[in-house]
Amino acid sequence: MGTGEMNQGRRILFIILPLIVLASLSLWYLRNFYRMEFVQMTGVEPENGIYDLTGMDFSDGFVRLQGELTYIPGVVTPEEYAAREDEAIQARPQDMPAATSRMVIKVPDNDVYMMECSSIDYAYRAYVNGELRFQAGVPADDAKDFVPGYSEMQLEVRPENGVIEFVQQGANFVHRTGGGHSGVYFGKPEIIRRFTALTVLTEAIKVGLFAALFFVHLLLFVVQGSYRANLYFSLLCLAWTVRNGLTGTKVFYALFPAIPWQAAYRVEHLTLPAAFILLILLARRVFPGIAQKWFVRAAGVLAAIFAVVCLAADTVLLSWVQLYYNGIYAAAVIYLYARFLMKLPGMARKGNLRTEQAISLAGFVFFLYAGVHDQLYHMDVPLPLDFAMTDAAMMIFSFFQMTAMFYGTMQEAALAHQRERQAETEKEMLAEMNRLKSSFYTDMSHEMKTPLTVIAVNAQFAAQNIRAGMVDEETVMDLNAISAEARRLAQMVTGLVGIGRMQGAKDGLLSLTSLLTGTSRIYQSLFARKNNTLAVEAPGDLPLVEGNADQLIQVLINLLSNANRHTAGGSVTIRAKALGNKVMVSVTDNGEGIQPSLLPHVFERFCHGETGGSGLGLPICRTIIEEHGGRIGIESEEGRGTRVWFTLPVKEGLGHEGDGDNPVGGG
Repeated sequence: MGTGEMNQGRRILFIILPLIVLASLSLWYLRNFYRMEFVQMTGVEPENGIYDLTGMDFSDGFVRLQGELTYIPGVVTPEEYAAREDEAIQARPQDMPAATSRMVIKVPDNDVYMMECSSIDYAYRAYVNGELRFQAGVPADDAKDFVPGYSEMQLEVRPENGVIEFVQQGANFVHRTGGGHSGVYFGKPEIIRRFTALTVLTEAIKVGLFAALFFVHLLLFVVQGSYRANLYFSLLCLAWTVRNGLTGTKVFYALFPAIPWQAAYRVEHLTLPAAFILLILLARRVFPGIAQKWFVRAAGVLAAIFAVVCLAADTVLLSWVQLYYNGIYAAAVIYLYARFLMKLPGMARKGNLRTEQAISLAGFVFFLYAGVHDQLYHMDVPLPLDFAMTDAAMMIFSFFQMTAMFYGTMQEAALAHQRERQAETEKEMLAEMNRLKSSFYTDMSHEMKTPLTVIAVNAQFAAQNIRAGMVDEETVMDLNAISAEARRLAQMVTGLVGIGRMQGAKDGLLSLTSLLTGTSRIYQSLFARKNNTLAVEAPGDLPLVEGNADQLIQVLINLLSNANRHTAGGSVTIRAKALGNKVMVSVTDNGEGIQPSLLPHVFERFCHGETGGSGLGLPICRTIIEEHGGRIGIESEEGRGTRVWFTLPVKEGLGHEGDGDNPVGGG
């Protein structure tokens, strides 16, 4: 991804991230403040089992009947409760699996009211003024006759003489805690329905958002499979979709009322190990090196064990195991945060913190802060923000991760596109090299064929004269021609050997004169096809340089190819000269030149003009020259030509090209 694209991406993020936070907080506000400020929910506790609401105004609000009730052990009818009222206890023990409670509610008038509550994880019956009005599952005194159930309860009730007697039977043999009775919402039907609709709406929106994130990022993974963070995040959103649909207002029960209770309960808990391992995989992908292999394996084993418990164990055992697993989960998250905090200073110092990592980290930090805040909130610790933040934090965390995933996907797509273009460019360069090699073989076979033919013909004539005893001046001329052509052929072979040795050489001492001359000789025919001339001006006493012949030949090929491509019917000159402790080589042409607006960017990858080219040649040249300790530059005037130069350092004591027997290849 280029610098311009990266800057544009960051500008977009600075716009998107505040909108994400605003949208998440707005949804949280809708769920919490709206229903509290406009519906005016109030909590009321009993005195001796009696809720006195006679002073309440229910015209624009409702109350939540909460606090400790009076209980009789076992499942009893309202009549049995009244007969055994002296056995009632004020607080229900956690280990009491079945019990019956009673509320006595005094109201200001005999108008119609509504009571709402839900049965969660246990069986439940409700009686109003002695009449059975609601049942979920089958409450019983023993596990054999007990059947769990869940259903939202909304009952319209009318008081008798200003009093409502509300008796609840509850039994729980499927959870580590007994079936304690949760609070009951009480008020006018229209307000209770408004409250319920608002609560269900916000829960449904949250479930829908997680489901949308699942599908979007799964699609992104299908499109860009190399970026596996999208897969992990999509599956994490799926786990949260399922969990949110089965908890809270249990949106999935409204859509699928026939869901078996135990199946829903097990799936709800199964989302915990799934989310656990997916969070670790996501963190490992976004922050490489944070989670070691042993940690990921250990987390995977623990998640698999808990998954087996979720699917096969008794639900009471499952509820106990969940406590320990939550502790392990919290310890693992703290460990990952500690690991990241240890690495963060080094990443920031080296500038290795990528944009997607910074966004993802912001989501993780906010989620961690919300977890600590809510823990203190539930412990009644005074806080500046006196409300629970987990729901808002989960949404903000998800949207921050979504933005990080989108940004990471954009980067991955850009890199993939760059790799694809580079592969195409390399393929084109390979094809060009093959074509040049084929042309070279053709030219050399033609050049060598001529002296061989001359040698063969003159040798035949000389042999005939010698056999006939007619050795004259013509015979001497034939032998001289054979000698001259043999010398010319030997020079060709010497040139080929020199080029071969240069191409096969690794880092060593190099004769730039030989390298420049040998390389230009091979590509003369390529220039001739465009009616261009190629000349070399290099003194024989240039200092030796140390380097890789293959790479420097590649630099020359790139520069010569550019010059030939942008010149027609002109000239290209290679010059070399010593400048103190370095050697400067330049390739100059009198071609079309480079546009002034393009000239400052020619060494950037994939920068090229309208006449074509890959945009990789000059960046590759710069990389090679800088790796050799040199510098490269360019000068150009549009319509008058271009000069590209580079320098190579000369190490003291290496001598000059005329010194020694083997200046090319380092011995």
